[in-house]
Amino acid sequence: MKVCIIGAGAGGRSAAGRIRQLNENAQIDVFSTQNEIGYAPCEPPFVLRGVGNWTDIFYPGNFFEQSKVNVHLNTEVTDIIRRKKQIIAGGEIYPYDKLILCQGAVPSIAPIPGLDGKREYTISSNIADGKALENIIPEYTSVAVIGAGAIGIEMILTFASRNYKKVYMLVRRSILRAFLDDDMSDKLEEIIRDSGVELILPVNIESITSNTNKKTICLSDRELETDFVFLATGARSNVELARKSNLDIGETGGILVDEYFQTSDPDIYAAGDCVELWDYITGSKTQHLMVTTAGRTGDLAATNLISGNTIPYEGILRTFSIGVFGHQVYTSGLTERLACEEGFDTVSVTMSASAFRPHLGGNLVHYKLIADRRTATLIGAQIISKEMMRGTINEMTLAITEKIPLRKLALLESPYSPATGMDPIAGGIRALINKLG
Repeated sequence: MKVCIIGAGAGGRSAAGRIRQLNENAQIDVFSTQNEIGYAPCEPPFVLRGVGNWTDIFYPGNFFEQSKVNVHLNTEVTDIIRRKKQIIAGGEIYPYDKLILCQGAVPSIAPIPGLDGKREYTISSNIADGKALENIIPEYTSVAVIGAGAIGIEMILTFASRNYKKVYMLVRRSILRAFLDDDMSDKLEEIIRDSGVELILPVNIESITSNTNKKTICLSDRELETDFVFLATGARSNVELARKSNLDIGETGGILVDEYFQTSDPDIYAAGDCVELWDYITGSKTQHLMVTTAGRTGDLAATNLISGNTIPYEGILRTFSIGVFGHQVYTSGLTERLACEEGFDTVSVTMSASAFRPHLGGNLVHYKLIADRRTATLIGAQIISKEMMRGTINEMTLAITEKIPLRKLALLESPYSPATGMDPIAGGIRALINKLG
């Protein structure tokens, strides 16, 4: 069997590894437009703020070589000739029995009047973008970051760590809107303001102009002058090759796939940020541009390619985490805003509690729990704290996935010791039950 994989990020890497595990004789060719692969795609911002170096973010060992995968770097796939089951890559013809598209996503630039490409930067999972920024960042001392998704937050952390004299964050609606409701986003807003970043929210950017050595950002009520602008206004699925090949594109802009990650061509699968997914709770079409989702879907696409479509994908739960100025943000499931849009009759509680008794120290855990009144089950959880709460959000994710009744969830036995603390979420579960009546 000859399998070609277009893209060598988390999805492509996972797909290649699973194919080799399931079929030791398969010929696997991976094509990437990049000149370096095999690194953790979320870690370039950490290197930019001085946490480790570029060598550190590469996975140990030579994965592709050990897996006997033929890697084609700096090689663009320009055409898929479906009727002949061939691709054109770097001007050469490569036949395939099965093909997997794992081309990821690219930055999406907001249509702000006056953008001209001068002293305007973005970043992607491509390590080359990070290395280019490494050379640029020391030249400046002020920046305006436009956007408050994960990339926007990672970059204000980067610029603040480099002791920039001025860091602006311009936000149209709210911080991490895809993951947090406004009552939780407000807490994150306080954290960012306390860090010294000038947060302007809500903002209406009328235009951006370039001067000799500065960028002027015209807002509805004032003007800002900075050395450069960093655009973190989102990302979109890289589907140009799929569209050119007449593969079906979904309503959200990703490649349309079925529950086995098979495209409209039965010999072509797709995974990662380039595909359209669906929500586990509602079934609504959506996208989740996360490295964890890319790796998981790449693994499943490869498994189904080899096994003949045996393991269906059930959808995403929007699990997410990020560190923000000494705090951790964790989310899973629906926000209350999205749940209401989807027609749920929601019940929610927003609380703050400590995992330790006051005289034993510890930090407050701010959290929000959202339940469906009809089923009396949890459908969303959001946590912000200085404490590490990864275990708790995993528990909430399991509760949402398995639709565990709240009354049963409240009876689950959890440990306590003065040294290790208690479960700060338990009070919120009981409060939800009381609200349900």
